[in-house]
Amino acid sequence: MKRKTMNLLMAAVFALTGSALAAQEKQFNKDAGKKSEIEAKQEDKALDTFKEIYQRLDIGVKIYMDWIMQWGQKEGAFDRVVRGGDGDRTAAAGSSRTRSDYSSKNSNAFRINRAYLDVRYKITDFLKARVTTDVDGSVTPSGASNAAFHIYLKYAYLEAKKDLGPVMLSATGGMIETPVVSLTDKISDYRWISQNYLDQSKNILNGKSFDYSSDVGVKASIGLFKYATFTVAFTNGGGYKANESNSYKAITYLATANPMKSVYISGFGRNEITAKYDYFGKKSKKEYYGYGVAYSSDLIKIGVNHIFPYETTVGTDYTSGSVVLNYTPVLRRGYMLIDAWLNFNLGALVEKAPLLITGRFVYGLSRGSNSVGSINLATPSVTQSTETGKQRTSLLYALGIGWKVNQNFRILFGGELQKYAVKKNRLLRYAESSASGTDWYPAGPVYVGSRDPNDTRRVYVKTEVSF
Repeated sequence: MKRKTMNLLMAAVFALTGSALAAQEKQFNKDAGKKSEIEAKQEDKALDTFKEIYQRLDIGVKIYMDWIMQWGQKEGAFDRVVRGGDGDRTAAAGSSRTRSDYSSKNSNAFRINRAYLDVRYKITDFLKARVTTDVDGSVTPSGASNAAFHIYLKYAYLEAKKDLGPVMLSATGGMIETPVVSLTDKISDYRWISQNYLDQSKNILNGKSFDYSSDVGVKASIGLFKYATFTVAFTNGGGYKANESNSYKAITYLATANPMKSVYISGFGRNEITAKYDYFGKKSKKEYYGYGVAYSSDLIKIGVNHIFPYETTVGTDYTSGSVVLNYTPVLRRGYMLIDAWLNFNLGALVEKAPLLITGRFVYGLSRGSNSVGSINLATPSVTQSTETGKQRTSLLYALGIGWKVNQNFRILFGGELQKYAVKKNRLLRYAESSASGTDWYPAGPVYVGSRDPNDTRRVYVKTEVSF
């Protein structure tokens, strides 16, 4: 009897314990279900956020690489060369002269011209941000032994753009694309082969630069009925590698008409004050005005820019303590630039034969000036400038043939011929001295006359990789 009672008690205890455990397990499963449901919702929310960011984010890479071989005149700034020499008129007669040309043996190189990492983000329907980095091979100080490619900032801006149907409005601020250079690169699709010759005018206009591909500032545009666009930019003026804090800036303006979808007719200009002088209110300036006509489609891109740059300089001739008098006459020197391009893609007609044919013609003119060199009031005298009446011209011809493998890779084999000519009055050349002219051997002196620089020849293989 006693044993039976004990068995009943044990059974009751097990039953009660089992019920408690079952209830606890049920509650645990219920709580776990709620927790799993919350975690699932959180994961779904995180996934939706990631998808939204992914849809708004655009990351791309673009690399321009080439192999190039060059002969002839090396520098963008050029002058007449003394006969019998390589361009260094200060060397003693009969001695070895510093070459002004590329080496006849060591003139080829593999290069990375551009390596863009481009990040764009759509903040709202009308507001976007962009950050683009690039590389170059410069090193500071220049004599350092560990030269390497350096990453720098090419673009970093915030852009607000709203299309209201007949009217389009946009405003951009930061490290922005400059209006004229960016339009030319866009409609020519030639940038992977070379910069346009407003962007690299120093190579055709005797070392003078008049614009850059990007700069720090603000830009505003208005488009009317998709047939005309007006753009104004207010920037530092020194380009994307200059850190400026002065009060004078650059203003660039561009008007573009599109009477047809692929036709571009543009008029543009840029004005920049580069320095101000206190005593006579004189200013140094750089400016250009011009127009362009282009046709740009998938099959053919052809166009020309006709540009008239000017540079105004002011000399300094008298200094007494902290007083500087700028009484040299202001010199406004004119230039002219013609930049024409052709870019043909057979692949737009025959998909299986994406043959590329490209060409470029460039004409640069540095006009002569009859301005005197300087006027010295302390010891009255007038110095005749070696630049008086001197006119420089440069012609460049380029041809290329290539293949567009797909949307991510294209390659081109091409060549360029650049010619130089310097004209100056023979009497003025003869009146120069061995220390300040290009027609005299320094030792003697002996007048031997001079010649134009050697033509520059370039052969290259260009590639573009993008993804």
